[in-house]
Amino acid sequence: MLIVFISAVWLYSNFESHWQQPKYPLMIAVSKTPLSTPFYVAKAIGAFDETCVSVKFDEVVGGQRAFAKVMNGDVDFGTSSDSVIAFQSLANKAFVTHAMFVQSDNDVKLITRTSAKINSTMDLKGKRVGVTQGTASEYFLSTLLALEGLTIEDVELHHYKPEQLMNGFINNDIDAFVPWEPFGFQSDQLLNGQIKIHNTKSLNSLSFNLISVTADNLLVEKAKCVIQGLSIAIDYIASHPSESKQIVMNELKLSAKFIDWVWSDYIFKLGLNQSLMLSVESQAIWAVATQMTQFNEVPNIEHFIDSRAMLQVMPNAVNIPQ
Repeated sequence: MLIVFISAVWLYSNFESHWQQPKYPLMIAVSKTPLSTPFYVAKAIGAFDETCVSVKFDEVVGGQRAFAKVMNGDVDFGTSSDSVIAFQSLANKAFVTHAMFVQSDNDVKLITRTSAKINSTMDLKGKRVGVTQGTASEYFLSTLLALEGLTIEDVELHHYKPEQLMNGFINNDIDAFVPWEPFGFQSDQLLNGQIKIHNTKSLNSLSFNLISVTADNLLVEKAKCVIQGLSIAIDYIASHPSESKQIVMNELKLSAKFIDWVWSDYIFKLGLNQSLMLSVESQAIWAVATQMTQFNEVPNIEHFIDSRAMLQVMPNAVNIPQ
């Protein structure tokens, strides 16, 4: 009986070890912004535990830096805006996006000096404007100017790293700047009364996406498991908004006031759809038309979207050519 029992235990243990999913260790470059909320929530609630990946974060400032880490091979995946995807696609780099996980129509803002009496975008003509080159910041400024029949050439453009925009403004090197959050909120708190944050909600939509180098079958499998974890986290955000806000506040050392400032602008939802493709394509066309890069041809955007992982997790959320 003892021999039978030991044999049964061995057989069960051997079967369980074969049955369990393999755990692939991953490093993901996560941009330090509330737009990355699904990742922070996934980590906090253990959403990746039941998937095939064991995840660690490499936190960076801005999707541009996350993209660079992906391309340099420092990380397996990264979080990047559709703007970064658009600009980098022009260089024909070997990368793909696997899923869009959040959208905001008010993350990037135009901030001017109250004393400058800039009441509309038209008043920016001839002004010194700070942006972060090759990101949603620069594209958004171009969009605002175009609405008034102006172009980038009608302003004096100054390029800054995202965390240095406000310093350029404080030092009076620029008259206006175009930051994304949390730098918009930080500017409002630090320069209260000295600045005007223009109402540009709904004029432009920004998305954050899960990217990697061009994926082989194994990397697609890993992306599938990351997306599974994000799906669990997004469901949790929808059903536990207060707890989710607290997770982000703790992770990014943010105030409740800031979270309330941005939260209503966010739509946390997984997808790969035509709106993403149109956004990426329109920004790539803009970059070529304005001669922002040395490239003069817009590539086929479909080459930079890999739907295989999403089709395995949420096929109904995929609405792009296969």
